[in-house]
Amino acid sequence: MRKKLYSKGISERQKHILELLSEKEYLQNKLQEALSMTAPNLHYHLTRLEATDLIKKETLYEIGNAKTNRISLNPAARQQVRQIIGLEIKYYTLITGLGALKTGYRVPDLVLKILKKYKFSITRIVCFSTPDAKKKREEHQLQEKLQKIDRYIIYPYVEYRYIESEFFQKAEHFLSEEMKDANIIIDLTPLSKLFSFKLLELANKYQLPCMYLGLDKNGRDKLFLMSNMRIEGEIKPFS
Repeated sequence: MRKKLYSKGISERQKHILELLSEKEYLQNKLQEALSMTAPNLHYHLTRLEATDLIKKETLYEIGNAKTNRISLNPAARQQVRQIIGLEIKYYTLITGLGALKTGYRVPDLVLKILKKYKFSITRIVCFSTPDAKKKREEHQLQEKLQKIDRYIIYPYVEYRYIESEFFQKAEHFLSEEMKDANIIIDLTPLSKLFSFKLLELANKYQLPCMYLGLDKNGRDKLFLMSNMRIEGEIKPFS
């Protein structure tokens, strides 16, 4: 059974640990050095934080009684950790994308319009795209009064279609960068299906809201919430 997330009784020392882990994960001995703390004292605080499900501890190596542990935030507790350390964020960054096919360059604007209708405070838009799609959007920017994109992440379209690509290696890094300063909502609509599956996998890992732009029965744009899927790798032939 999953432990209940719990933040009452968190000490100042434990808040300091959470502050460090909100920036990056640590090996336990390196975390001890960063905190100038004895090993038993650190063990006590980590045990308390692990019991409240705010952090995760993974043993990488074990030789006899000696262990090398990796310490990280529980991805599902990131928003709660922000509240504990005084970094509660009320605004959202929309992670979306756009393609060059037909009106694919307008996807961010269609999604943003619906999110605003539902009172999401979107203050920043990050777009995965291709060189051709970015160029097409820029050609239509003024005439169609398209929304400003705050950050483009550009790859050739083929990068979104195979799981060994640079996009698949760096997608989590890009999301982690954005999560430092804002809540994230992910649009799974644009580009390739593998792009959608990868971002859905990350949304599940970090407990982030995500959606897909579809149509209702009257042909009007509608956002559907998505969850519970992950990439397992390439399908192998049956033996």
